[in-house]
Amino acid sequence: MRRALFLLKFTTMMIGTVCPASGVFAGAQPVLWSALRPADQSRLDAALPGMASSRPQGETLAWRDEARTVELTGFILPVDQDGENVYEFMLVPWAGACSHSAAPPPNQLVHVVAAEPFHLSRVYEVVTVTGNLRPGLDKTQLFIMDGVRVLDYGYSMSQAQVAKATGFVDPDLKTVSPLGVLAR
Repeated sequence: MRRALFLLKFTTMMIGTVCPASGVFAGAQPVLWSALRPADQSRLDAALPGMASSRPQGETLAWRDEARTVELTGFILPVDQDGENVYEFMLVPWAGACSHSAAPPPNQLVHVVAAEPFHLSRVYEVVTVTGNLRPGLDKTQLFIMDGVRVLDYGYSMSQAQVAKATGFVDPDLKTVSPLGVLAR
């Protein structure tokens, strides 16, 4: 019995605990979008790939700590949904990415598979996803307003906890947006 209790406590400590109030893992490290790209890749490079710089940096993945449970806040772009329930989506750093503006570079796109369906109450909902962020370039197909689009992404998160964003906001969510870039 004592050994079982120890193993339960140890496992809980290692993978995090679910906080009933927020639905996210306690002890998860908040991560900014800037941590996913090289330090010398500016926000403008990320917002307008190929236009702001001649250096192709979008495939350079800066995050490598797969073992750490993290929280990342961004906007949902549904990949698989049934009505208002979203099962799989791309997490993007600004509203309208991919549908109203150029797709972010791969190091600014996260493919998320939710542990439970997320009820999407509005377009461009801001959410916080919690889980283990895995680097690795891949592709997914996405249906948007004007047809099908193939997106290259640099990170993925499976069995992610998804919750409406509250409190913590990444500075990139405010400044790296189609309108924010034009206002510079």
